[in-house]
Amino acid sequence: MKTKEEIRQEIWEYMEKNNLVIFPRPCYGRIPNFIGSEKAAEKLYKIKEFLKAKGVFSAPDSVLKAARKIVLKTGKSLIVALPHIEGYLEIKGKELADKAITIKNFKKYGKEPKTFIEIFLQGSVAVDLKGNRLGKGKGYGDKEYYELKNKGLLKNPLVITIVHDCQVLEDFSYLAEPHDIKVDIILTPTRIIKTEK
Repeated sequence: MKTKEEIRQEIWEYMEKNNLVIFPRPCYGRIPNFIGSEKAAEKLYKIKEFLKAKGVFSAPDSVLKAARKIVLKTGKSLIVALPHIEGYLEIKGKELADKAITIKNFKKYGKEPKTFIEIFLQGSVAVDLKGNRLGKGKGYGDKEYYELKNKGLLKNPLVITIVHDCQVLEDFSYLAEPHDIKVDIILTPTRIIKTEK
């Protein structure tokens, strides 16, 4: 059985070798930003819980940029984490859909978060059909979730990850730890997968 690090290395290597990734490269040690992430993000329009949600959290990963744009375009409040979990900001306004979706503009347009989070968007290095997720190994995704929960900004949000098809694996439940946040829905350029968590 593979370790978390072995799975990460295999995914990073495969995506780099097959030129599936775009800036920032190389993708080693990062959440991969892949070709087709916009197509995967567009599948948010098919998720009824997303369409009804008022508040959506997004990690700061580049791969979620298109998703952040959709959040703002649909008039929702976007709650973002600053890199290295320096803090959280809320951005709202359809007119900001092109400007406020990059890390460097979060602070320019963001305010103190107040909107309750119903959708929790994450990038991943790998995810399996049971909803287990591997990030880059720093624990940021889980920390963000629990910090926002402690602030009273989320309770049981729908957790959605956006990944390339090659990042979806069968089952690595044996690596799961009790504090790991499970993924409910996986969006890829070709599929919408409801996990069996």
